[in-house]
Amino acid sequence: MKRVLITGASSGIGKEFAYSFGSRGFDLVLVARRQDELNKIKNRLEEDYNILVDIIVCDLSEKESSKYVYESCKSKGIDVGVLVNNAGFGDYQAFLDSDLDKLLNMIDLNNKSLVSLTYYFAKDMKQEGYGHIINVGSVASFIPGPYMAVYYASKAFVLSFSMSLREELRSSNVRVSTLCPGPTKSPFWDRAGDDKMESNLLARTSKQAAETGYQLYEYNKAYSIDGSYFKLFIGILKHLPLELSAKIMGIVQKSSKKHIKVQEEKVISNQ
Repeated sequence: MKRVLITGASSGIGKEFAYSFGSRGFDLVLVARRQDELNKIKNRLEEDYNILVDIIVCDLSEKESSKYVYESCKSKGIDVGVLVNNAGFGDYQAFLDSDLDKLLNMIDLNNKSLVSLTYYFAKDMKQEGYGHIINVGSVASFIPGPYMAVYYASKAFVLSFSMSLREELRSSNVRVSTLCPGPTKSPFWDRAGDDKMESNLLARTSKQAAETGYQLYEYNKAYSIDGSYFKLFIGILKHLPLELSAKIMGIVQKSSKKHIKVQEEKVISNQ
């Protein structure tokens, strides 16, 4: 039976992707940096759903890591039929206030590793005449995003690349889809510098986002924005001039950052 390989599978949307596919009887390969977390998920999935789960521990932002994942699967005789490129992170700072190494690391993970894994596994899928690749973009894929400029640009790349590849592979029976979540309650925001996402009433859960992602597989959709509010919001913004969209998003992002700073100052003053 062909496996589902999921990157960034130790938490957040990636973890919920594992449960979405695992609960439906798919055997899995889970890839992430944290071995302890991967082992916990593996043991629970195998116990609850009687499926096979392999784990591969690596940092996909590192050079040659994608090749390592691919070769690990080949050496174990694992045939990957569904690839979920979920691993990624963001940085919530003005561009010139950000750490350059962190930004370049973001590009390595959000874009380079995604392209490399897609390249390796899509070649096999095309040869076999079957496969599905789900790349995780974002609502950020559709609009510019001041104060998260590189992250938004990296997700615009994901959507553009995925839509182009979907068309290239249309006749080969290899399908390519893009999941575009909005703000989601997950550890992603801790790394991005926004630990107040739990209080955002509009934020979706990781499970909801992963279920939307599974629908991409089940119905072969080109892309899907998770959440009705975000579909409406992006539907409006993406039809505005880019400069106006950037201005609106700059106000939204700056306001959010200011709110976070005020909350942090309140916490400090109360200590």
